[in-house]
Amino acid sequence: MTTNDDNSAKAKRTALIENIIATLFAVIGVGALCTLVYLSLPAFGGISDLPEYYAPAKLILEGHGPDGYTLGGLEEAQHRLYPSMGQRIVPLFVPPQGLALLTPIAFVPPDVMRYVWKFLLAGCLAAAVFLLKKTFKLNYKQTCYLLAAIGLSDAAYNSLRIDQLAPLLLLSYIGAIYCLEKKQDISAGLFLALFVLKPQQLLPFLAYLAGAKRFKSLIVCAIVFSALSIVAFIQMGPTGIQNYMSLVSAPSSVPYMQPELNPTVRGQLLRLFPDAAPIIFTVTSALYLITIALGVFVGWKFRNRKNALRLGALGFIPLALVASMHCHTYDLLLLVPTIIMIFNDSLIPFSQIWKLAVMLGTIVFVLPVSIEIQHNYLLKGGQLNPWFFLLVLLASALFIQVWKKAPSVDAEGN
Repeated sequence: MTTNDDNSAKAKRTALIENIIATLFAVIGVGALCTLVYLSLPAFGGISDLPEYYAPAKLILEGHGPDGYTLGGLEEAQHRLYPSMGQRIVPLFVPPQGLALLTPIAFVPPDVMRYVWKFLLAGCLAAAVFLLKKTFKLNYKQTCYLLAAIGLSDAAYNSLRIDQLAPLLLLSYIGAIYCLEKKQDISAGLFLALFVLKPQQLLPFLAYLAGAKRFKSLIVCAIVFSALSIVAFIQMGPTGIQNYMSLVSAPSSVPYMQPELNPTVRGQLLRLFPDAAPIIFTVTSALYLITIALGVFVGWKFRNRKNALRLGALGFIPLALVASMHCHTYDLLLLVPTIIMIFNDSLIPFSQIWKLAVMLGTIVFVLPVSIEIQHNYLLKGGQLNPWFFLLVLLASALFIQVWKKAPSVDAEGN
């Protein structure tokens, strides 16, 4: 009994020490993120993308909705609402349906909205972490390390620093997975509808769901999309829709998109062959369509698997991001569910070599290494994007691994 009691006490002490260490990591990660974002607040006018969303929404309330998709209209509205921007312009590439969803932010005064927006994005990130914990049944220690990893990641830092939509998209993505696994199709469809903010990011996921026959949630998503389309048409009419199509297809818009910084096939090719941009855009657009078709096929292949959604998140979504037409490093927050599944073996067991390789690879996506790569290499003309090569290696390896191991995942009857 004494030996058993000693072993039990030792195990409790060990567990306590491990939890304390995990807590410290979480505090460091979250603390560093909050501190760095706070320090970036004075640079709002020079870095924030909030004017991209706020100014067009304000134009709608002022009765000039179509101007939100013209450079002239945006320049006037953004500089009027946020004089600290100087000569900077941030064009809006969110589709009209997404702008319809964002319109209510214009009811908040611009100087107040810059803080409300920051807290909204931080709240979305916190809610996403909560759903990640519930979806993957993470214990206290695992949750702490998740907080630390996200807090120190370039994706979380830059999305909050420049007020990008990535935390909201992560919440949409993991919220949809959580609700679909709980058979809550209406709620899942509502989460999926948030994809209208950046449809190019997760359209392949919708294709995967179609192949996996998750039609109820897709129907709900389509209904919301249709409703937002009607609202958008009322807000800006055919002129606004035409202005949007002209803006996103105009060669003059490309410098604002900065596709050469993307860790994608398109981004890497543009770094190597900038003069061949028209051909590269055509080829990579075709690749994106092929990826969507692949999503339907893979979803159909795994449709009867109990863990079909997780198989897609693990093996297909990373590949979809690599082939995306537009994906910045902050959008890689969408890989958080994938990384969790690699380390907690909740679906397919991964060897320690696998996990070590992923840990070493993610170093370039973590502060301050990511800042060094961005500012002292990529922005100075470096031709080979390390983020792309690591991402394509991870995506390819995961797709092969999932395809090989999927038969061992318990099947679910029709």
